[in-house]
Amino acid sequence: MDEKHKIFLKKLGKRITQIRKQKDLTQVELADIAGMDDSSIRRIESGRNNSSIVILKRLAEAMNISIKDLLDWEE
Repeated sequence: MDEKHKIFLKKLGKRITQIRKQKDLTQVELADIAGMDDSSIRRIESGRNNSSIVILKRLAEAMNISIKDLLDWEE
């Protein structure tokens, strides 16, 4: 994976973490709501997991936001 993709995944992970905390959810709670393992949430939030659009949709739905909201961060 090239550096641009690594940076993108880290920014996405930080954004998911930010929204999760705003929603007052733990990683375990988000994982339960999204039907995932908490280890998957940890990998996504740390930027170590290249998530599919389906996973992003599940996370967005679990936090009652749109996928667009997940991708909306300041450069």
